Amino acid sequence: MKIIGCMQVGGDCSWILNSSLPNMSKMVDEIVLVGGDVSDKSKQIINQCDNVVDTDFYSNNRSRIEWNDMNSLLKMTKKHKADWILFMDADETLEPKFQHTIREYVKNPDVGLYKFLRYWLWNTPEQYRVDRPEKFSTFAYNSYLVRSVSSLNFPNPAGTLWKRLFKHIRGTEKLKPYFGREPIHGIVGKQIETDIVLLHHAALNREQFVKNQMWYSMLLSKRQPLDSEKDIANQFYSILDESTLKLKPINKEWI
Repeated sequence: MKIIGCMQVGGDCSWILNSSLPNMSKMVDEIVLVGGDVSDKSKQIINQCDNVVDTDFYSNNRSRIEWNDMNSLLKMTKKHKADWILFMDADETLEPKFQHTIREYVKNPDVGLYKFLRYWLWNTPEQYRVDRPEKFSTFAYNSYLVRSVSSLNFPNPAGTLWKRLFKHIRGTEKLKPYFGREPIHGIVGKQIETDIVLLHHAALNREQFVKNQMWYSMLLSKRQPLDSEKDIANQFYSILDESTLKLKPINKEWI
């Protein structure tokens, strides 16, 4: 069984790629990457990873459309004849025990997708958030191990062309959203929730983390111009909000 890893590496991910890329390399046979305006530091790290077999890097002249990026990754996995695909974000790492058990998971003929428990590291790499578990300690939305079948695809999150035209005419949403993605479609087989832990490192790079939330909120306000500015601000502030903050030491076996 050939397992191919997929990762988005747009912008400057160099602060974490030295950890996340080797981590993925230990789980898979090959890696494919996509990203816009990939930094020189990131490219240096990527060039040192022998498992990377294909990339789709583009400049700022091409707008980032996340669901297109995800379909680009799928296209590369098909080109390199994947049997299973491991999707992870650049700011995530899987616990080491999965290196030794992943081959057992892919032997099950009845399963189409495996989900991971994602825990958000906070303030330091030695602790994670346990408050608001629906956000900070739940099953990962974007990272999973999925069987490679021809039906896999990432649809436009805004819906069909007619639906997008209707929302555009009403003024509720722009015709071309340039970010966001729906869950992967076309899975064949059962979807299983595992006890495999995925650590999310994004909040450890505080400056970039806050800037990203600001960027997302500005994009959303452009895409959905009738939405209340206050509602959009509150939506993204909720990710930064520490009013309920409760931390717990990580299990050392996760790193």
